[in-house]
Amino acid sequence: MTAIPPDGGPTHTKTVAPGEAEEALGWFEEHSAAERNLYWTVNPTRERITSKAKKTDIENLDWLHVDIDPADGADAAEARKAALALLGRYKHKPTLTLDSGGGIQAFFRLEEPGLYIGCNEDAAEEAECYTRQIEADLSRMIEDDLKRQREEDPEARPLIKVDGTHDCCRLMRLPGTVNWPNKKKRDDGRKPRLATVLEYDDKRVYPLGEFTAAPRKDAAPTTGQAKVQLDRVPPPLANLDELPAKVTPRIRMLIVQGDDPDEPDRYKSRSEATFAVCRGMVEGGCDNETIAAVLLDPGFGISAHTLAQKRSLEYAARQIERARKEAAASADTFATDKDGKVYANHQGNIRLALRKLGVELRHDTFADRSVIDGLDGHGPHLDDAALTRLWLEIDERFRFRPQIEFFTKVIMDTARNAPFHPVCDELDSLEWDGTPRLDRWLSTYGGAEDNEYTRAVGALPLIAAVRRVRQPGCKFDEMLILESEQGTNKSSALRVLAGRDEQFADDLPLNADGKKTIEQTAGKWIIEAGELKGMRKGEVEHLKAFLSRQDDTARLSYARLPVIVPRQFVVIGTTNSERYLRDLTGNRRFWPVRVGCFDLEALRRDRDQIWAEAAAREAEGASIRLDPSLYAAAGVEQEARKVEDPHVETLAAALGDRTGKLRAADVWNLLGMPPSQRTQDQNGRVGDAMRELGWERTKLRFGGKPVGAYAKGSKRQRERSLEVSLGAAGYFVDDAASPELDDGDDELPY
Repeated sequence: MTAIPPDGGPTHTKTVAPGEAEEALGWFEEHSAAERNLYWTVNPTRERITSKAKKTDIENLDWLHVDIDPADGADAAEARKAALALLGRYKHKPTLTLDSGGGIQAFFRLEEPGLYIGCNEDAAEEAECYTRQIEADLSRMIEDDLKRQREEDPEARPLIKVDGTHDCCRLMRLPGTVNWPNKKKRDDGRKPRLATVLEYDDKRVYPLGEFTAAPRKDAAPTTGQAKVQLDRVPPPLANLDELPAKVTPRIRMLIVQGDDPDEPDRYKSRSEATFAVCRGMVEGGCDNETIAAVLLDPGFGISAHTLAQKRSLEYAARQIERARKEAAASADTFATDKDGKVYANHQGNIRLALRKLGVELRHDTFADRSVIDGLDGHGPHLDDAALTRLWLEIDERFRFRPQIEFFTKVIMDTARNAPFHPVCDELDSLEWDGTPRLDRWLSTYGGAEDNEYTRAVGALPLIAAVRRVRQPGCKFDEMLILESEQGTNKSSALRVLAGRDEQFADDLPLNADGKKTIEQTAGKWIIEAGELKGMRKGEVEHLKAFLSRQDDTARLSYARLPVIVPRQFVVIGTTNSERYLRDLTGNRRFWPVRVGCFDLEALRRDRDQIWAEAAAREAEGASIRLDPSLYAAAGVEQEARKVEDPHVETLAAALGDRTGKLRAADVWNLLGMPPSQRTQDQNGRVGDAMRELGWERTKLRFGGKPVGAYAKGSKRQRERSLEVSLGAAGYFVDDAASPELDDGDDELPY
């Protein structure tokens, strides 16, 4: 905290930590009484400081901030109103908004770990580029607004301006203290005014990757790389002898073969091999048309991946452009001090080292994990071993070793700034051939009866699966249930639909906490709810609750803040039983379908087209709710799967169509269950059975205090007590002992 007199004089700075609130309040009171302006340092310092913070004091970038002041001559109140309206239209909503007593200050909280600065001035200036971009964005919005206003009023003047407060060591007004104007402002009529908190929303926490860094002011000018545009498919080469001599024999072999036969595992995908050829041809001096001619010539093995893309010409252009950018970047030099020593804790140097090593980092947003490519012996997942090897490799090759904590943060940030979603990417690459398969996939590949109900409940979960990866957390709380004998490939069919094995799971984490659920379902697209037969009522309720949740919340291992993870998976049930639904209340969630043996070969053959159709229908806005016209058909299917409870049969035989009131203890007697067997689970079963027969559980008097009972019929009919007696064959309803009601009028039936 820093206190500054409004008309000049010595400043006072004090650092306080959690648990030192009393000391902080004393400091506030002392300097407020002296009419000093009080400020706080936005980002954390490494150590306690006693003078105004400098860039070399800042440990980490936790917040981005912006200060919007009234323009010269503008009314302060109108300017504050305009500033708040401007922030309301900005693409990122502030975590914290302050009225500084003069203008408006907005703060954007960064998701842990923020951006490590480590008291390095160069790193601080690099970090400030993010705040400078926010200033540029808002300034541009102000200019655009003013242009529109001047179309109607040529004399219109701006109300607000963005102050240049991008320093990461910036002081900002401390809310709850008075903004004391200096003499010049007092002479202009400014009065002291309290600084206040206008809004604070701790849920607005942003990954750094959501913000853009402005170019550094001291950045050297670059020529840049021209965008690659291909107007047509170039004519094929006569042979590879047309290539420049600098194109290596290895690249020529890759062009012909499409892969490396000597090292078949070197490239983990066809796209990786394609890019290696692009990069090699760029470095070999080939022009864009020559590279495109190779990538689009079906006579070369390397062309298979490019020709498989929807827009192969555009895809080839993108790959060539990327290869040229990376080739240009690899010629960059490391930033050094005046003695030529490479800065170790420098984001740019670490990222340049990655490019020079040919290492690519990306973040799988589906599985929420980072992946690494190009580091021998490691990958695809970025783990501790890969991180250590990369850190040491940079030291060995380029002779600088960053602090491991800073290095780790840069690596993770680099990966997160290159996100990809394998399932969405796959779906986007599919093109439906127009032949309908989705509605009848259960009957075509699984032998289910082909009717309107099975067509609907077969298609809906797959369309929902597409929507859940495109719109994570969207509502879908129903579950298709496939039922057939054991060994009919139900689980295998779901695995085929999921695609990669790691995108399928057959272990539904029903009773797990949020942390375990997030860990077990990360990267899963289809989860099988296995054998449903024998599930107790409590377990069924857990299943219903699990299906209804749209996201999971937990604080993950080593994390400081909780995360909310929207669900990207659907659940499909399987069972070998014909009866497994316990009570029909809530069973609307379950869509049972009897299937035969799945034809896995045919399903594998048509899988991509099934998903292509589902993706096309989802993109058109198809509903993932069951059409109300099919509720009755679904009810018939659900009723047929209801578990038959022997209690219902026994009680129906004993009670017949009688009405009246009956002690709960007598119901136990009618079932022949001694007190030792009257458990909580059994009590629930008995209640369900009586409810199914039309009896209501309640408390009633039988000549004394109210006791647990069941009642059925009209109000008057419920006045009759049914007595239960013990006979030779067991307990029975003793009509002779049950007093008849008098002939008084019964209630009207409406």
